[in-house]
Amino acid sequence: MKTPTWAIVVGILLLLGGGCSLTKNAQSIYTPQMLEMQQKMMNKMADSSPRFENDSLPTHSISEESKANNEVFKNMTESMQEMFFMSEFTKKWTVRLGIIGLIVASIYILSGVFLLIKKPFSIQLVYFALLLSVLFSITQSVILTSDAASGFMAKSSALSNIFGIVFDIILLIIIVLMDKSAYKGIQTTA
Repeated sequence: MKTPTWAIVVGILLLLGGGCSLTKNAQSIYTPQMLEMQQKMMNKMADSSPRFENDSLPTHSISEESKANNEVFKNMTESMQEMFFMSEFTKKWTVRLGIIGLIVASIYILSGVFLLIKKPFSIQLVYFALLLSVLFSITQSVILTSDAASGFMAKSSALSNIFGIVFDIILLIIIVLMDKSAYKGIQTTA
């Protein structure tokens, strides 16, 4: 018996979703380092920007436009630093959750592969992968938003998990409702 069409579609979606999750989690492992590098760049830019705070300069040499540009740049730098701020707690857990997320994403991808090649344990593996993914996403959101000092980055990461949870639940409902008779009675060949 051929692999059912629903299984092919779900299998491909699992592969795509797992690939995206793998990329997201790999990036989150390096997020604290990237933010530190961004912070250093912003500090360098702030240090190299012209300062017009010296009252000893003649007023005709400093244009009002230059003063306004300096103030805009200063406000923009401060806003970006606040937005991309990560507490030590958030940095530590972002890396930890990224590593755990790589494992969860790998199981997710494997479940899609085994669903496509029709193994006797395929359906159970898909159930396990989807439930594990939902549980991991909820746990990740709770941990990242539990820190009062967590900034925009942590909160946006937690918010993006909602889409993953909805996606997983939809796939879970599809699998529960579909005919799985093609996966029953499959003999394994040694």
